[in-house]
Amino acid sequence: MSENTFPMNDWPGPDPGSVPLTRAEVVEQLVEQTGRSSQVAAAMVGDYLDDTSARLGFSVHRWGLDAGDVAEIRRDYEWRDYERGETPADARARAAVNAAGWATTAAAADPEHSPGHAARSDEQAAVWAARAEDGWSA
Repeated sequence: MSENTFPMNDWPGPDPGSVPLTRAEVVEQLVEQTGRSSQVAAAMVGDYLDDTSARLGFSVHRWGLDAGDVAEIRRDYEWRDYERGETPADARARAAVNAAGWATTAAAADPEHSPGHAARSDEQAAVWAARAEDGWSA
């Protein structure tokens, strides 16, 4: 054996965050992480794949997913009320109402007397405003 080689068992394993996951594995992770039903988790994954396909202009439904996709699904889809049949458009409309409410609360908050409340109100206004965007606008 050459001096420049080393046994295969000394090679590092793949980064767990980059290992491809099947759709079923992602659904299982979402069920564990969010406490939502497998049907809701499957809907979250389906919406993510539909939205990504629309953005790219071709289907990504047969692609593998990874830990980054799971995190993005949780961030962008977990807050939707799938159990009540809320559509993405309905969710964005609800988010816009929440953003306006938090913005009103933030404007009325006095950062001198209640800095925590003022900061939280600003943060929530920004979070809900981001959720209200359709994700495709420039």
